[in-house]
Amino acid sequence: MSKTIIQKIVVATVVLHRNKVLLLQRSKTEEILPGLWELPSGKRKNLESFIQTIKREVKEETGLRVGVIDPISTFEYIIEKSEMIKDTTQINYLVKVKGPSKVKISKEHQKFAWVKKKDLFRYKITKEIKKVISKI
Repeated sequence: MSKTIIQKIVVATVVLHRNKVLLLQRSKTEEILPGLWELPSGKRKNLESFIQTIKREVKEETGLRVGVIDPISTFEYIIEKSEMIKDTTQINYLVKVKGPSKVKISKEHQKFAWVKKKDLFRYKITKEIKKVISKI
């Protein structure tokens, strides 16, 4: 039996505010990588621009309004499950908070933290995300 391959584009954001970066901790109930800290991110919908995706996803996951500064980097990853393979390209953008900086996380996440670059080692994040943050 061959597995279905699903290709997708994910946009992630390095939300910068007062020299700190916003990290979100995935919910314990998430099927993939529960408890891992990550950047606000999400799948680009059909006919949606990257800028629209960024603003929508950050608003949905954090309640924040952001302004897009620049793309930072891209990387790819594969998640294999019993019935499918997710082949993902992640495009990472630097954004800044516009307006109030009060975070209200979605049900996808259980915690958030504003983190200085020197304190990243305290959080369980992937090496790819560490590389992305180190570029700013």
